[in-house]
Amino acid sequence: MKKMECDVAVVALGLSGLANAIAAAEQGLSVIGFEKMRITGGAANMGMGPCAIESRVQKQKQLTLTREEAFMQHMNYTHWSVDARLVHDYYWKTADTIDWLMDMGVNFEVAPYFPMAYWTAHNVIPDDGGKPGPRGASTMVRRMTERAEQMGVQMMFECPVKKILMEDGKAVGILAIDANGEEIECRAKAVSICTGGIGDNYEMKKEITGRDGSEGENFAQVPGLKGDGLRMAWEAGVGRSPVLAEFNVGIHDNFNHWILEGAYRTKAELMVNLDGERFMNEEMSQMGTFCGNQILRQKGHVAFEIIDSDRVKYQMKHGPELLDEVHGSDFFEHFFEAADAAMQEPDYANKYFFKTDSIEELADLAGINKENLVKTIEEYNNACDHGYDDILCKSRRYMNPVRKPPFYTMKMILQETSNAGGILTDRRMRCLTQEGDIVPGLYACGTDANGLYGTAYNFYIPGNHMGFALNSGRIAAEAMAEYILG
Repeated sequence: MKKMECDVAVVALGLSGLANAIAAAEQGLSVIGFEKMRITGGAANMGMGPCAIESRVQKQKQLTLTREEAFMQHMNYTHWSVDARLVHDYYWKTADTIDWLMDMGVNFEVAPYFPMAYWTAHNVIPDDGGKPGPRGASTMVRRMTERAEQMGVQMMFECPVKKILMEDGKAVGILAIDANGEEIECRAKAVSICTGGIGDNYEMKKEITGRDGSEGENFAQVPGLKGDGLRMAWEAGVGRSPVLAEFNVGIHDNFNHWILEGAYRTKAELMVNLDGERFMNEEMSQMGTFCGNQILRQKGHVAFEIIDSDRVKYQMKHGPELLDEVHGSDFFEHFFEAADAAMQEPDYANKYFFKTDSIEELADLAGINKENLVKTIEEYNNACDHGYDDILCKSRRYMNPVRKPPFYTMKMILQETSNAGGILTDRRMRCLTQEGDIVPGLYACGTDANGLYGTAYNFYIPGNHMGFALNSGRIAAEAMAEYILG
């Protein structure tokens, strides 16, 4: 068995683990990070950027959302069901974390995700200076990894941690296995668990949340996210916090149908269920979790979003009525080309995407209740003509009739996008027993300890997954330094 020693042992080097390792090293502590994969960053490499409030980037844009306003919005959104002191400490640290990252050479462009959201997402500008977008945050991961190396953080790759070493109720190190299969005992004065959740463990998700993700497509299934951190924490006597299974909504095989995803996902077009009835105010589909929660209630966990030809042509000319930061703004310019291509795919046409000359034909192909669908379209068009939706209170600006064939319909499906929580901590990210007592020397950061949301991710203040990962890592490092150095 190989023996190692350090002040801080970091379990996993995703975004929260990197932040924790760097911040601990900046406190003068010796740090060893153990990562089961070959690279740093984990799921953050696929993301866009963190949340921050009152950052210098926002101030340069003359954006005026205050930390106090964000705090109250967030707490009211969660019905005050989450740790108010942790929410406070998190939001109050976010601007400083942006400065911290900018000092490492990370640059940001601030944005909302959609019209109803605040401008809190600090999307990372890629190395080549291009437009921020999905996977853009990998640039931030690289700068942080470079910083960790500069600070002397020792990074052990392909080296999964198997156990938290406990003595007299206190964390004193970890047991890991290196790439050659040799056991490593690393004695440490403090341990932080930063392992990223349970997205790749269907059985554990079913046990904890009651759902295994089979209701939709599993975007949370990032390889390696097996719930190791939760298991090790619970074995060490740490209490359990609720785990949020977050459902969003999207289209099947979205990365290969990106233009169509942009045209349908989080848009305010007419949406019906298999019974041929509307079930939500479609403008609220901007909030992906709201739409996901509603589709979860529908038969088959699916819905159908319908756009007629006039609506497509209008948005080709004037631009999409609802924009989002993920898909940009030019997808309708290429809509007909993308639609025709999708209709040539035997595994996609008339299974997920439908182009029909009549509503009755759509109902037959999609398996929607034909009588109800025809009635729904008539009622909806009449409501559009009068500018008033007396069923689901959709705003007049989004009331657009469905009359002009051909009709383009997308089957909207659930996407499981994250699983947050599981490890009980206080606001300084110190692990707690189920009774609320501190477990000395043991900390948890990022997704495993993320209890910010209550029952649904707060898309009104976007960027909180990455924001919490970064800031909880830094908060934990400060607590560790106080614990170790006194």
